Parts: sequence; C-alpha cells; structure tokens
Amino acid sequence: MTRNDGYVMDVAYPPHFHKEIQPVWLTSLVQFLGSAAPDISKPYSYCELGCGMGINLLIAAITNPQGQFVGVDANDKALHIARSAAAAMDVKNIRFVQADFAQFTQSNNLFFDFIVSHGVWSWIAESQQKSILQLVAKSLKPKGLFYLHYMCHPGATQMMPVQKLLNDLARQLPGSSEQNLQAALDFVCELDVAGTFIDQPNLSEKIKSLKQKPASYLAHDFLTDHWTPQHSTDVHQSVAQAGVTYLGSANAFDNLDSLSVPGAVQPLLAKLASPALRETVKDLARNQHQRSDLFQRAPVRLNQQDVLQQVDALRFQLMPQAPCSGALSFQTPIGEIQGPGDIFSPLLEKLAERPATFAELRQLPAFTEKLGTLSQALQMLMWQGHIHPQRQDGLSCTEQVNKLKAWIERSQLKLNVVEDCGTAIHQPTGNS
Repeated sequence: MTRNDGYVMDVAYPPHFHKEIQPVWLTSLVQFLGSAAPDISKPYSYCELGCGMGINLLIAAITNPQGQFVGVDANDKALHIARSAAAAMDVKNIRFVQADFAQFTQSNNLFFDFIVSHGVWSWIAESQQKSILQLVAKSLKPKGLFYLHYMCHPGATQMMPVQKLLNDLARQLPGSSEQNLQAALDFVCELDVAGTFIDQPNLSEKIKSLKQKPASYLAHDFLTDHWTPQHSTDVHQSVAQAGVTYLGSANAFDNLDSLSVPGAVQPLLAKLASPALRETVKDLARNQHQRSDLFQRAPVRLNQQDVLQQVDALRFQLMPQAPCSGALSFQTPIGEIQGPGDIFSPLLEKLAERPATFAELRQLPAFTEKLGTLSQALQMLMWQGHIHPQRQDGLSCTEQVNKLKAWIERSQLKLNVVEDCGTAIHQPTGNS
C-alpha cells in the first residue's frame, strides 16, 4: 500500500462521470440562479483538479470544442490511462498534468473560466486544500466559476468512526490498498453481524451497502488520513478568502428550497438573515452528506428582466429513456415528491416532439403567468436526468463524438454521449 501525504497512490481511482461539472450544466444552473455565466459559445478554459482517469474531461473536451481543458492529478496510473485515451481519440483541446495541487498552483500561468474539484476536498490534507484556494485566487477569471464538492455534516458524521477503523486496520496489513481495504471491510462486516452497531441501524445499512462497491473506489474513499466532513459555514468562510462568492448548488434540487426543505421548516428558514445560517439549517433538514457548491469571482447579479432574457434562450432536450408524458414521482432526500401530470405532461410532450427553449415552453397554457412553476419543473427534470440544456455554440463534433463512443464501448463504461448537450448520461441498469 503506497501513500502520498496520507492519500493512497497504488491504485487508480475508477472512472466516474458527473454531469454536474460539465460546462453546459454549470452555466445553465448559474443562469437559473440569476447571475451572468461565462460565455461558452466562445473560446473558454476549464481546469479539473483531481481528474483521475479523465473521463469527465474527455467527454467535456470532445463534446465542447470551444473549450480548452486541463486535468491535474498526482496519480501516474490514472493519468497514463487518461493520456492514452486522449491520444487514441486524437483529442487536441485537452492536457493532463501530473502534480499535486501545491505544485500545480506554483507552476501554472494560465487563467480559467472554470475550476472544478469533485471527490477531492474532504479526502486531502489541509495544505492541499489551501493550494486549491490559492489557485482559485490566482487563476480564476472574473465571472469564472469554482465548483467544490465535499462531505458535510450531519449526513457524513455517522461514518467518521467507521472510516477511522477501516483506515487503521488497513495500515496494519501488508497487501495493496484494494486488498487491505477488502480485508478491513470484511472485519467491519463481522462486527456488524456480531451486533456492534445494533443501536445504529442506519449505520449498519450503510456498511452493508459498501460491499456492493468496487474495492478500488472504496480504497480511495476510506484509506486516507484526512477523511473529514465539514460544516458548510466553515467551508464557505475559507473559500471566501479566495475572492469568490457563493451562488448556490450545482445540484439543481438543492436550489429549490420550496421543494427540498420540509414545508414546516421553510417559515423558520425565512427568519434567518444570514445566508450561512440558512445553509446550515438546510443541511440539517436534508441530513445532507455531500455538497456541490458553486462560487463565482466578481458575480454580476442580474435584475428580473435580464434573468428572464438569458433563461429564455436556454434550449432543453429530452434525454434518452425519459418519459414522454404523465405525472412523475421524484425520490428526494426528504421523501417522495409527486410531480402532477398537469405540470409535467405538457413539458414532456412538447420536448418529445423536439427541443424547445424556455421562451417557447412558457407559452404553453399550463405556464401562463407561472414562470416560477416552469422554472422549478424544468430544474426538477434536469435533476432527475430527464432533460438537459443544449450547447449554444452551433458547432458540429460528430466525428470526434463517434470516436468517443467507440472508446467508451471498448472501455465497457456504461455511458451514452449526448452530443447536442455537451454531456453524457449513465445507461440504465438491467434491474432498473
């Protein structure tokens, strides 16, 4: 088992695709949140910190030809896979850098419209976290977006002693990180069967669910000396020192307080003048265990008319496997939410015919003078993966996308590329 600054290095992080860090998704969410977003119909720059095998960047670069993409990771095994894939597909607008975040921050002389980091912050040393913020302060352009994913309280709190035990057990074993994780997890499962967690039934269920996940993923998740959930208020205070402002979440559902916070809590939430305290209450109400926060340098907050003008231009596409009509049921962190047919059927039926802009959708009779209802419904459909905003650059990248699709198939990744939206979606599992 090999570590660097307390983090495992002898196994590559398995490929995971996250739609929430793709440029089209991020800029669309920012527009819904009422700010001016980077213009991705023109050339722009994008940096992912902790890119692993590069699956997010490869999809972003090929389906968004206006962007120049940089991926940074310290793991040579992961970057070898990423570079080989980029070379095999002849991707010209991507570059991978092997470095830790301190090294990259010191050597980098580029400026970025996007800096994103998913699955990194809560697992690395505080010195590396500070380097991320130094890069943001030094290299993020005005109106540039910083996406930060991290574990938070209270949802992740319960797993802290289990992670500590897994990490300490693995340190005493002679094998690879994957082998040591598996042995440590087997022992924790024995403890579970013996009744160790009998007074913590939720924890017992979480431990059982770990057995279904790849050992390579669990090794990266749990075998670190820096596994630290944080309070969102503390993270926001630290990030603010990099000169950026919190806008909202890259998780569309979390921005809809009227849906994502229990109804009886909403009047209490409204009593809080402090945005930071409101986020704390939301985390408590949702038992939030991860956050995907969006920050912006020098945000330009728009008035209501300008917000409508920019959102009107967003064109939405129905995604493969999405329903074409009917009422919907949304499984959310606070329980099941029913999506009425009189709201969702008109949207699904219109988009089943062809992609449509927000301006066109608000002409539907169901949304006459109901812009808020339309906005919420579209964001819920985005969150659920039923629809997605389209790219607005008008460029064709079909030849490169076909290479990407062939590579994805050869790599046995369960992803479908959606060229017009600059993204991909996960293929449904056999039992879904």
